[in-house]
Amino acid sequence: MTNNQRYSSRSRLAILGTCLLAVAAVTLGACSKDSTTEDTTTTTSTTTTSTTADPAVSTTVDGAAAAAAAERVLFDKEVQAQLILVGCYKGKDDGVIGKQTDEAIILFQTASGLTVDGELGPKTDAALTAAANSKKVVCTATTVTTKAPSTTVPRTNPPCTAAAISGAIAPNTVNGYICGNNFAAGSQSNGDFDSAFLLAAGDDNSGQWVVIPTDAATCANKDIPAAVLAESPCKVS
Repeated sequence: MTNNQRYSSRSRLAILGTCLLAVAAVTLGACSKDSTTEDTTTTTSTTTTSTTADPAVSTTVDGAAAAAAAERVLFDKEVQAQLILVGCYKGKDDGVIGKQTDEAIILFQTASGLTVDGELGPKTDAALTAAANSKKVVCTATTVTTKAPSTTVPRTNPPCTAAAISGAIAPNTVNGYICGNNFAAGSQSNGDFDSAFLLAAGDDNSGQWVVIPTDAATCANKDIPAAVLAESPCKVS
């Protein structure tokens, strides 16, 4: 959140007045120092204007900037004091806006049902002023809770190839197969007769197929595509 975004209408008028006074001082100082000389001949007219910088004008501008900066600090201190009153800020009201103050604004917005953007806009400013004036404790927590990143490792899908499937049904050989949604089914041969098989991706994230039992629960598993079930022991007699 930038300093400019933290300012509400209650402080902007004071700063604007200070800046207008500075502009007026610069204009008057410049006008008082203009000197004009004219050299006239029968054929041409030349006008020369020279302006000398006035140290007093520079001092006035510097003073206006200092006054504006002081106004900002006072406003930021007021915001921090209000956040302390409503129980959202545990730091000092020193006029120095940092991460702790930004988090306090987020806490206040969250507890007050406002849009959480960390900015002291008109709605947040008005709500904070009202809560502080009534000395209403809004925040019950003084730290911003962030959701921990997921540590789940995505499953490595086994390749749908004859070589990968043969590794799961060895020593049998593959006659044909179909894959879908991390399941595979097909026909295998042990040299004497053919039978159906059903495989699933291993839970160890190894990227390999494993044989799974074809009991009633497995055959009713809606995660297994119908086309795969049709080639599995669940459907093949």
